[in-house]
Amino acid sequence: MKQLPSRATPRWLQLILTGVLTAVATIWLVTLLPFLLLFSLVFAALLIPVMRRLRREMDEAGFHPGMDQWSGRRQTVDVTPWHQQLRNVMNQLLNNSPTIDR
Repeated sequence: MKQLPSRATPRWLQLILTGVLTAVATIWLVTLLPFLLLFSLVFAALLIPVMRRLRREMDEAGFHPGMDQWSGRRQTVDVTPWHQQLRNVMNQLLNNSPTIDR
């Protein structure tokens, strides 16, 4: 009588290996986290003079964040979510509205 092929490793051994690998990866990531935080802090501190210089150059060139460069007025930004915009357009189309706001 032929025997069906079985798994190469028993299920309990596979579970133990998975648990050990998960524990090792967790410990490694927790150990690495303080170094990543320190690196990001140093990188952010090094960016401060760069951002100041960029701000000064933008001011000298006449560009201001959020301002229209020609008229000096604030640009209006539509912050309506895309699904609500789609719903509004569909409602206007279904109501046969002659004007569709875009």
